[in-house]
Amino acid sequence: MQKLPMSAKDRTLLILLVLMSVFLYADQRIMSAILPELSLEYGIGERTLGFIGSAFTLVGALVSIFFGYFTDKISRKNLLLFTVLIGEVPCFLTGIPLFTRTLTSFTVLRILTGIGIGGIYPISFSLISDLFREEHRASASAWLGVAWAIGMMAGPAVAGYLTGTYGWRIAFILAAIPNFPLVIIFAFLAGEPRRGQTEEALEELIRKGAVYKQRISLRDFKLIFANKTNLTTFLQGIPGTIPWGIIGYWIILFLERERGFPKENATTVYLMLGIGATIGAVIFAMIGERLYRKNPRYMPILCGTGVLVGIIPAAIVVNLPVQDPSVGTLLLFYVLAFVAGFLVSVPSANVKAILMNVNRPEHRGSVFAVFNITDNLGQGFGPALGGLLVSGGYVFMMDFSIFWWIPCGLLFFLVARFITADRDRLQALLKERAGEMEREVPGEEKGGGY
Repeated sequence: MQKLPMSAKDRTLLILLVLMSVFLYADQRIMSAILPELSLEYGIGERTLGFIGSAFTLVGALVSIFFGYFTDKISRKNLLLFTVLIGEVPCFLTGIPLFTRTLTSFTVLRILTGIGIGGIYPISFSLISDLFREEHRASASAWLGVAWAIGMMAGPAVAGYLTGTYGWRIAFILAAIPNFPLVIIFAFLAGEPRRGQTEEALEELIRKGAVYKQRISLRDFKLIFANKTNLTTFLQGIPGTIPWGIIGYWIILFLERERGFPKENATTVYLMLGIGATIGAVIFAMIGERLYRKNPRYMPILCGTGVLVGIIPAAIVVNLPVQDPSVGTLLLFYVLAFVAGFLVSVPSANVKAILMNVNRPEHRGSVFAVFNITDNLGQGFGPALGGLLVSGGYVFMMDFSIFWWIPCGLLFFLVARFITADRDRLQALLKERAGEMEREVPGEEKGGGY
């Protein structure tokens, strides 16, 4: 596979998609930095807060199957604009006291924002698969993952640093506002990519004017689950996200109460975990692409190895006995958190490229909707599960979460067994369809683009 450069238009669309994702995902983890303030505001305990956090993620993930199905049927550009607004309007309203006077109103607004975040997932990866060729998809996915990571770091950071001065609501307002002008810019600058236009077997025909007409039907879900690469990739997401669901939600409170960290230092450990994951996602996406070009099997093997090795620094962060940490101890925690995030982030972008490269263009929105559900079950139940486990101690809760990276890492070695055969079947199918489309090419060649 020859590596071809991304076009300027591809980069423009990717940048806008990345920016919108940053601010939409900034809202996802804000609650983790303001749990004590919410408990005081509404007179509730940790268990209830955990269930609210889980409802936010799980409802969004479940609703994404609806967005995924229609992603494979209608304009993805318009659906994306609608989805971002679904997420950001209630996020903005959460920051206004008039709309969050009661726990019920707060919870409803959180769930609505979760629907927006759940919806953007399948739409984004369907767009990426038609904006970028097979050899670029890991990098494109990595930059989208960077956007999510930056957002998920920035939201709690803003809340952690500003809540003491401006109150807990300010973070929700700051997370929402930037996306309103970005939505307008995206509406004017973004085009609707043609399905299949970046597939090697189809791109020349589509450039000449042929149309890839296949669209998903409900019975196609049987084909999606018959794909062994899909099935094992879906399964690894369940144990793989339990640690992120628990650690991402509870680590700041854990460090405050169990290790005596000030909120600002606990927030910095959280940030270093996220920064490590962000940098790791980009670097390992580039490594994954190189390995994939040599042999597709190497990409999932890289994912599994990274996750299993990353357990070591994560376990040290959780189990190192510290009280009232010194400057040196704080620096050690920052470094360990960075390394843990860096290593366990290997699947972040590569797993999306794996799914794109073994699924038909008309299936990808629905595939990523299903993946979003399995990839968020652990993350969704994590906050509630942590609230139930905290009675056994914060250290037990954290160790329980880290354990689940073991089956996640091992499942990637199963993915490696199936990926080559599933990719080859897809390429054969696309070549067959290219033969059918050849008869539809107009006599006079048309210009490419969207």
